Parts: sequence; C-alpha cells; structure tokens
Amino acid sequence: MKKTIIAMLVLTALAGMQGCQKEPVIQNTHDDAYGDVILKKMLVMGEVKYLPVYFAGGEGIESCTVTTPEGRVDTLHTFWAGPGILTGKGPMKNVFDFAGEYTFHLKFSDGYEKDVTDVLENVEIPLPQISVNYDREAQTITVNWTPVEGADLYCVKLTELDIAHTKPFFKMPQLPTNITSYTIHIDGGRGWMRPPSELQEGQQYWVVVAAKKVEQGAEVSGRSHDFQTSSCNKTKITY
Repeated sequence: MKKTIIAMLVLTALAGMQGCQKEPVIQNTHDDAYGDVILKKMLVMGEVKYLPVYFAGGEGIESCTVTTPEGRVDTLHTFWAGPGILTGKGPMKNVFDFAGEYTFHLKFSDGYEKDVTDVLENVEIPLPQISVNYDREAQTITVNWTPVEGADLYCVKLTELDIAHTKPFFKMPQLPTNITSYTIHIDGGRGWMRPPSELQEGQQYWVVVAAKKVEQGAEVSGRSHDFQTSSCNKTKITY
C-alpha cells in the first residue's frame, strides 16, 4: 500500500512538471526572403553604360545590404513598390565586369537575420532601338522598337524624368517577343499606375522600352526580380 501511494505521488509530480512545460516557440525563418541582382544596360548620352541593380524582399523586411564579388558593400532602401521590397544599385560603369556571386544580408522586424546569395552571370543582350510618336489629337503614344535577340519579354513604360525615384505613370511589364510596337492610350485603362490627369502640359517625360532576359531556369514573368539583364532605351516626349 505504501509503495502504491509513493508511486502515485511520483506520477502526479511528473504530470505537474509536464503541465508546466511551455510550448516550443516556432521561429519564423522567412523562407519567402530573396535577393536578386540584375544587369541593367542602357544608353546614356550616346554611350552604353552598365549598372548592377538590386532587389530584396520578404514579409517584414526592414533593411538589407549586399556584398559584391569584389567585396564592396551596397545598401538597399525602400521605394515606390511598397512594403516588403527594397532596392538599390551599384556604381555605373562603361564595361560589364561585375559578374559573380552577390551576398544579401537581410534583417526583419522580428529580429531575424538571413543571408541569401544570387549569381549574376556574364550574359548580356543588345539594346532595343526605339522611335516614339505622340499624337496629341488622338491622345496616343506609339512606340516602336527593333527586335532584340535573346530577350524573353519586353516592357514599356511612361515615366517622369526622375525615373529612379518616382512611380511610373504607365507600365506594361510583360509584352511578348513577337511584337515590336505598342500604343499607350492616354484615356486611362490597362497599364496606368497613376492617373493620366497627373500629366502636365508642356512637361517632358520618358518613354522607355526594356528588353529583358530572365535567369536560367526562372519563370518568364514581369516581376521585378529573377531577371538576368534588362537592356533599356528611352526617349523624351513633351506632353
């Protein structure tokens, strides 16, 4: 009887100890996080220039730095695309000599930190040659471009001259490679990211065409990341 009572007391104590144990805390490892470096190729004052452009994202991302293959550290920042995405860029160059592995160090609002890597391949595609016709009476902007070998898609934009820090007025992020012309209708509708009424008469704007190639094995889409290269050309119009 005495042994039975002792055994019951031990079992009760063990059960009490188990009841006091806290549930394990599940840490969010932010599996949606990513970092991506894109080669931007453009025409500046008649000369071809090259620029590494960065994107990083994930739920609750607060800051990010990227270490380049040569060891330089660049800082990303928020931009018009909204929360969850940061962007940045390295120095502009006359030659493309910055292919290699980039390491992104991401910090999140819950204190979690994570490193992700992305490889920029030594691959580029030609620039599209473009021409633009703005028909004031018809309120249309028609842009034509030469086909670009190696492109997976085309993107057409209408932006302010401060293209790096402002949201585009108009953007078609994914046009097929079997077309070389697109007409923007200034009466609103598909593609407008800001109201056409915000365009100011007499003001100059950029019409931009980008030929884009996605990374090997990546889905062909108009998202801002998973591109290998974006070869851009642009021309001004006066509204």
